[in-house]
Amino acid sequence: MKKKFSLVLTAFLLLFLQPLSAQHKFMWGVASASYQVEGAYNKDGKGESNWDVYTNKYHITEAFTTTNQTGNLSVNQYDRTQYLKDFALMKELGVNTYRFSISWSRILPEGTGRINRKGIDHYNKFIDDLLTFGIEPAITLYHWDMPQSLQTKGGWNNPQSVKWFTEYADLVFKSFGKKVKTYITFNEPQIDLYLITTLANNIIAKKTSPFATTNTEFSNQAQASHYLLTASATAINHYHALKLGGKIGITLNLTPTIPKDAKNPQDIKAAYLQDMIHNKWFLDASLKGTYPQELADLYKQYVPGFKTPQVDMKLMKENHADFIGVNFYAPSYVNWDDNFPMNCNWLTNNPDTLKMFNGPVRPEYLYKLLMRIKNEYNNPVVLITENGAGFGDRDEHLVNGQVNDSLRIDYVRRHIAAAMQAKAEGANLQGYMLWSILDNFEWIWGYDKRFGIVYVDFKTQERIPKKSFYAYREIINSYNRK
Repeated sequence: MKKKFSLVLTAFLLLFLQPLSAQHKFMWGVASASYQVEGAYNKDGKGESNWDVYTNKYHITEAFTTTNQTGNLSVNQYDRTQYLKDFALMKELGVNTYRFSISWSRILPEGTGRINRKGIDHYNKFIDDLLTFGIEPAITLYHWDMPQSLQTKGGWNNPQSVKWFTEYADLVFKSFGKKVKTYITFNEPQIDLYLITTLANNIIAKKTSPFATTNTEFSNQAQASHYLLTASATAINHYHALKLGGKIGITLNLTPTIPKDAKNPQDIKAAYLQDMIHNKWFLDASLKGTYPQELADLYKQYVPGFKTPQVDMKLMKENHADFIGVNFYAPSYVNWDDNFPMNCNWLTNNPDTLKMFNGPVRPEYLYKLLMRIKNEYNNPVVLITENGAGFGDRDEHLVNGQVNDSLRIDYVRRHIAAAMQAKAEGANLQGYMLWSILDNFEWIWGYDKRFGIVYVDFKTQERIPKKSFYAYREIINSYNRK
């Protein structure tokens, strides 16, 4: 009897405790997004996405690169022969997690209704292959590429978008839920709704300034953010109802705000307001089921019909994110400027002499951000789902088959050190994913900006690990040895 009990206990430990332990190991990873890496934009029954239209019809990148560039091929990661080579690179790098997104229109070509089985089969094989390399998938459901058929119906400005997304999310959970244990509902809704959508619409409308928007237009996008956050909470509810044993959260672009002039009351006010707009609106909704009332009242001044129904807020409160994915690149120096929405200019101020593409290099603000989340939001689980750097030609020269990207290496080392300091001081940090494994299609910048730790020759698809690849590998190894 004792022997039988011992066997049962051993089986229990093998079946349950080991996977549980594996789930709690620190997630070292790299990240990507479907439109940025897959290519195959019209292959195997895939439907058209908004980004297919932005790049192929409206040539949206011309405003920022002077040439039209598309994600039609990108780095060809839809192709199995190619992605297996990329997985081998990830294995060599030593990561245990790959964060990637599903192309909504690849599995639901019209956004709802008809299922494209070839798309489902592709992702099932992709996931199986990734697991074969010993790398866990972390799936982002929505990384900015909406089926064009839904975009024409208003996209996130249409309250029906909650139902559209729920149908899509349910399909993903039921198709891949037994194999994938980490899900992210949305990537950077702030950037998608307040910046990218405005840029795209202004370029399509041939406005003089692609950044121009009125406070009313901005407030309408805030209404869209409410529908999106309601969709996120609904997906979280449906995921847990399926009892698949994983975790599901949301990824936010979190940007600490600093007054450009600390002695200027207007700049102080702008930084305070921008923090509410960019950070608190989304953090409060995702972790508390509330919005900053002061900001909601401001939106109502410009859109009298602005609404956040109690039924939606109750849904958010009862279905908060299991974790917050933090995309951190830089803080923002903010000044009061009548030419920007809500008078907050957070885009054009970078006091650094040696400038990164997307802001000043301030790793101490990653530490401050993680401690703020710990102290103000009851210390939720946090995954750094994106962190990386691009400095342009000075850091990207391919010389004798090598790229010595020393600026990126310094950036990554210092930011990981800052994150680990916060972790040592009690922040519930459970993962770090670098952006990005490969140079790829960087949205409005096309292929002119490189963020990868692997250099890609976009003509030949050749991959060449940069010095930062080996530096990141050593960082991972050093922490794993501790």
